[in-house]
Amino acid sequence: MPKLSVVMIVKNEAECLPQCLAGVRAIADELVICDTGSTDRTIAVAESFGALVYPVPWIDDFALARNSALAHASGDWILHLDADEALDPGGAARLRELADADGLGADAIEVILANYCNDIRAWRWRPVTPGDPMARGYAGCIPVPLLRLFRNGRGFEYREPVHENITESVVERGGIVRTEPVIIHHYGYACAPEKARGKARVYLEIGRKKTKDRPTDPKAWHDLAEQALAAGFADEAEAAARQAVNLAPGNIAPATTLANLLLTRGEFDSARKLLEPFAGPDAPAHVLTALGALAFRQGRMQDARALLEQAVAMHPWALMAWQCLARVLDAEGDPAGARAMLENAARKAPGIKEFGNLLQAHDARRNAQAALDKGLLQEALQQVNQALALDPEDPLSHLAAAAALEKAGQPRAAETCRRRACQLCPAVTDRQHVKAQFLRLPP
Repeated sequence: MPKLSVVMIVKNEAECLPQCLAGVRAIADELVICDTGSTDRTIAVAESFGALVYPVPWIDDFALARNSALAHASGDWILHLDADEALDPGGAARLRELADADGLGADAIEVILANYCNDIRAWRWRPVTPGDPMARGYAGCIPVPLLRLFRNGRGFEYREPVHENITESVVERGGIVRTEPVIIHHYGYACAPEKARGKARVYLEIGRKKTKDRPTDPKAWHDLAEQALAAGFADEAEAAARQAVNLAPGNIAPATTLANLLLTRGEFDSARKLLEPFAGPDAPAHVLTALGALAFRQGRMQDARALLEQAVAMHPWALMAWQCLARVLDAEGDPAGARAMLENAARKAPGIKEFGNLLQAHDARRNAQAALDKGLLQEALQQVNQALALDPEDPLSHLAAAAALEKAGQPRAAETCRRRACQLCPAVTDRQHVKAQFLRLPP
């Protein structure tokens, strides 16, 4: 029967290593762990599970460290895991079956790495089932396909010093890849802020070196762009993303990163030009959502609605599309429809506080408008201030504030609010587009 080795590289992972190893102990014939310089109880924890632990010098190269670990594995098949991951119980049994069946004709198995986080704006983020114990309190994850189980002794090797991958090597050597619906749960985004900043700095330095070693590789430049963003270097991130786009114009990943940078800076036409080639009948959710949000910010309401309705129809899990569509419906004078959109998003991801804030802001704005109708000026100002504190990007709340401030005898402040509303969506100041009685605009 084929032998299965579980292989890892670790450093100071005493806290999360037990849960990772507990999940694979039953299926592994061998646990091989290479330690790159732990100063906590990592080695003791690994040895308590019967792991073979080898010291490996750290020279700023994850691929080199992983390949050192592979060299110590004696199994016919190798399963690569990280300490902050947990193999799904059902997936563990399936991977053992595949190893026992010698891959069922395959040389490598592609699985899904579920990267848990609450970053709903990440372009591949999607919600998980509320209450899923494997989510550990997270509202969603970023699923990424990766090769993690592969045949030993075929010369497969990891490449690239950061964001390392084995796929390139498997393909070059003619390896047959099989896809399996196995999930590896990854909780690495949950590390403490100080640890995250340190990790980002290390990755950034390695990423810079990688672009020097692989100057024509668009993946290397895109990896650097993401690392620079994580470390807070927006200018470097933009330069790297542009280089990646120039090297691979049809690659959606760097185009998305660059478009997001341009959107943040308010360069809407440039961002639109980058994303429109990826729009179409089978467009990914984030492209439709971004283009819909762009259309809204430019006052192109018909385009915005069409794009966002397409997004939610094709990708019902795309909660940012639901949120953006709520903006459109609100601006078109359909507050009930807008609220329904937000309620749907909140149901799908109850752990995301932002959706609750948007619902409260929606109510506060409506209360402000009702108070203004009754002549309750102070209550109207209080409610609109609450709405803007919860949702400063809502153009209708800015218009409601303008109406209240106008009645309060503050025309300059009112004009500032109207200008901000126009910046957020030019169409909302068009009386023919929005119901005048809903906005309560001054004459």
